[in-house]
Amino acid sequence: MTPGAEEAEGAVPPGRALGAIKAVLWDLDGTLTDSVRFVVDTANLVIDRHGGRHLDFDEVGQVTGLPLEAIFRLAWPDLSPDDAVTYRDEYRAHYDEHIIPATRLFRGAKTTLRLFHRAGLRQATVTGKRAADCERILRGLGIARDIDAYLGGDSVPRAKPAPDLALLAIERLGIRARDAVVVGDTRGDMEMGRTAGARTLQVLWGFEREPLPDADMTARTWSELRARILPPDGPLRP
Repeated sequence: MTPGAEEAEGAVPPGRALGAIKAVLWDLDGTLTDSVRFVVDTANLVIDRHGGRHLDFDEVGQVTGLPLEAIFRLAWPDLSPDDAVTYRDEYRAHYDEHIIPATRLFRGAKTTLRLFHRAGLRQATVTGKRAADCERILRGLGIARDIDAYLGGDSVPRAKPAPDLALLAIERLGIRARDAVVVGDTRGDMEMGRTAGARTLQVLWGFEREPLPDADMTARTWSELRARILPPDGPLRP
């Protein structure tokens, strides 16, 4: 089955639900959007332009969601602050012009976001991208009304895997940490959620394809994800 694809309607895999979830905190790249390869390719475009060491997919995937400087330090361990700003700005210029318009949701993401919204779940993004970029991407994909708070790496002082981003989302949504679940595809996502006191759910169609130790649960498909999060007795509100 294609990563992130839907199963046939009604084919919900067995497994217990997380229970009592009131808010879902979403990672973006590799979770909602099929865009990890875009991150890798854009980083390498900048690196190649400046004569750095070309990075392979797994190297960049390990730090996806962290500040861009973390990616460029893989190519230049002694990266200067000035060069970090230059490379970051070049990355963002290319990303804004070419990648944001090309970014697409995984099939099943829009259905799930809308279903959760109708069920009364609050939803926020907790991506390493700038909050404005995340909002631009998701509004362009037609799901603006389903997200209650757009938060990104520039919303907090410390990036993933620190808990700051999840804690801010929890505060903005007005819920308790134990009533939230962080949904993501990387170690940084799971560590952030666990440290913040939230539940964690790892999707297995993104970068990490095997269960991680900080994941309370995993989902291989969107139907399985919905079964893990929605209460078994139906929506939270009409």
